[in-house]
Amino acid sequence: MSLKFLNNCTVEHIPALLDESFVARKSNDWVKLEEISIKILQIIHKGNLPDESSLKIVVQNYLASIVGTGEFLTELSQGDMEKYENGLNKLLNFLQQKPHKFNSVNLVIQAAREISLLALDPTPANRNKISRHLREIARPDIAIIICNQILEKTRLNYYSLTVLCGAYCDLGKYEKAIESAEVALRFQSDSGRTFALNALVRAHTLKFKATGDFSEIDKAISYGHNSIDLKLDSYAANAFVAAAVASMYENEIEYAQEVLAKAEPQLKAPDISAIFQAYKTAQALAPTAEVVEVIDEFENEGYLGSFNTLFDLVGRDEGFIPKVQDLRKMKERFNEGGWFLQGLSTVPCPKCETIALHSYRKHFKRYGKDMHYWALVCDFCKTASDSIDFDKKEFSFVSSDLEENFPVNELCQVCNGISD
Repeated sequence: MSLKFLNNCTVEHIPALLDESFVARKSNDWVKLEEISIKILQIIHKGNLPDESSLKIVVQNYLASIVGTGEFLTELSQGDMEKYENGLNKLLNFLQQKPHKFNSVNLVIQAAREISLLALDPTPANRNKISRHLREIARPDIAIIICNQILEKTRLNYYSLTVLCGAYCDLGKYEKAIESAEVALRFQSDSGRTFALNALVRAHTLKFKATGDFSEIDKAISYGHNSIDLKLDSYAANAFVAAAVASMYENEIEYAQEVLAKAEPQLKAPDISAIFQAYKTAQALAPTAEVVEVIDEFENEGYLGSFNTLFDLVGRDEGFIPKVQDLRKMKERFNEGGWFLQGLSTVPCPKCETIALHSYRKHFKRYGKDMHYWALVCDFCKTASDSIDFDKKEFSFVSSDLEENFPVNELCQVCNGISD
């Protein structure tokens, strides 16, 4: 594909350009993939917006191209890091010119930003999170390398094993995916077993869709029951719903409706019936090896747009329950639903001076004005607090940094009219 042809492309050429992107990606031609992705984005920017799934693919392709060989993540080479950051900044500046057109890729962009920030402090915990975000920008191949590097040193790291399972699923390597999750299940304590169980539900469901082997969906259903019995939450419910719908077993679908009603009590019976009818229709039309609504526990978005308590989110994202002082009704507030991840601050934690400070927010209204509670969680200190516990000068640095990188009004579903 010549440069002259690229320059003359219009909206009619987008399907052909997407096909060329697929070829470039398969051959690891990152330079060509970047050129094609930029051209498609330029076409879209002029007013020709494709369907949401195509838009996400284009943005993922561009981000995948600037990751390139990924040596700045696997070998911690600073040179490639600079290329990635420059490429990311170009994309952010480009999208900000017409932000309303690109809201649907906010989560992909957030994952790309988090990779950049976490790479500044490549601890094993941060590299685990980088692997999770690499899946979001469609680079599971690099995620697999990083997870295996971590597992060489801590071979029973359930977080790495579970992310590894998801990355192998992304590539259609279901045997390896299942093997990874089975190791996590075999050696993980009860507190972390649901991560492995839900991963196995997803892996076996996807393998069933790919092979048509009913023994696989039976295993998925069985693991789903085990997970629900151990801990019923949105993630266990979501994994089980996907398996039940894929199985077409009416008794399991009925049970999945009951499970969803318990996990998401705000949903009314008619809502659940409508959701399942939509699931069935979408699943019937879905390609082989694709399962409707399979959402990872380690992804930032919540199930059906609903986020859990702060403690649930931190337990899911960071693998620990933060310590909280019983002041200003913080425990009570953090136990309410509606919290969402804003992002990782580049400003060190004022307590331990480590770049490990994640901000979580919760929407509320005061005198008719949209506002957001704060919860600042340090991975290293393993503590959570609201903004009042921070020195005003220190907090101004933290809040300014977070707002610059992760504008809260763009991330909050209530502000964007996605939820009530």
